[in-house]
Amino acid sequence: MNLDNRQKYIFEIVVEEFIKSARPVGSEFLAENYDLEVSSATIRNDLAFLEELGFLAKPHTSGGRVPTSRGWHFFIEEIRESDELSQSEMARLNLLTSELLSTSQEIMSCVSKIFPEVSDEFFKKFLIKKLFQNYDRRK
Repeated sequence: MNLDNRQKYIFEIVVEEFIKSARPVGSEFLAENYDLEVSSATIRNDLAFLEELGFLAKPHTSGGRVPTSRGWHFFIEEIRESDELSQSEMARLNLLTSELLSTSQEIMSCVSKIFPEVSDEFFKKFLIKKLFQNYDRRK
């Protein structure tokens, strides 16, 4: 990839901030919270370039950006150093995710019996919203 150091650094910050907050990251946030020594317009241009490469996506027209699948792969393979701790973290995350999926499928089965008109898609969106809402409250 033809990323310069600043673009790579901005991408790394966006991914790490997204991991912390589970919210899109915008150029104003980056300009206000990080000493990048460039204008927010330059940051926006770098974000747009990262979006063109397929590393970031913009869920809303006026919002910030989030990592894409391609961006996650690049982050893991090229930016984040692989070590034993991250391998154990990944194994733990996989286990927790499997448990969460199993539990959510059980809940979905119960909900569909009680409320047959509730679609699987609606339930998935509802569950994700609740999970992130509870995550925000813990902070």
